[in-house]
Amino acid sequence: MIKNLQEKQLFKGIGAVLLHFTLGLLAQIPFLFLYKKELISQGVLILLSYIIVMLTFILIYRKRLLTDLKNFKKNWKSILLTTLKLWAIGFIIMIIFSNIIRFIPIKNVSNQEANIDFLKSSRLIAIIIYIVIAPITEEIAYRLSFRKFTDNKWLFAITTGLIFGLVHILSSINSASDLIMLLYLIPFGALGIVFGLAYHKTDNIYGTMIFHSLHNTISILELLLIGGILLWQKKTKRQDPKNTN
Repeated sequence: MIKNLQEKQLFKGIGAVLLHFTLGLLAQIPFLFLYKKELISQGVLILLSYIIVMLTFILIYRKRLLTDLKNFKKNWKSILLTTLKLWAIGFIIMIIFSNIIRFIPIKNVSNQEANIDFLKSSRLIAIIIYIVIAPITEEIAYRLSFRKFTDNKWLFAITTGLIFGLVHILSSINSASDLIMLLYLIPFGALGIVFGLAYHKTDNIYGTMIFHSLHNTISILELLLIGGILLWQKKTKRQDPKNTN
């Protein structure tokens, strides 16, 4: 038996993860009528559901969030510096393993084309979700909700990190043949683990929220760059005389 393991807090964390999944689907229901009547776009529908989920988690964990905010105002420099150092390590590991995995002939787990299309069709909404709403909600659901379930920093970081990583690749696993996608658990899990270490060390969720947002900002810039390259390639292919009949 693991020393100082708080099973109740562990189950609370698991419950928060399940709530994040289910509420994300249920939150769209009140707005489906407006969407079907074409009064709102799909992007607005998604945005509204994300906002509901975020506000729900903020409401549930409001006391801890206020406590962390007061502490962050006093110690923001040390909190950000600690988180920066650990995020940089995770970012490097993520880049290395992501590039190694790209040599394996499997589909892209990050669903780049879908994300690029979302950025094209609803750029402002996508940016708000990726840079503001997702970091806040995910850090509460996958880090804050597990707070103090164990005093062991590595157990905390690995548990929350693997859950974080797994959530980001589950949508790409639809059959047994897709299980190879679990390789992406290494880069995504690495990022989750360093965020877990940072949260455990600082005991403040705002540091990981900020660098989670920064990480997503970099990812969006990468997607926009890839989208621009793909668009240029399509235009070049259309203009190539060899492609004409």
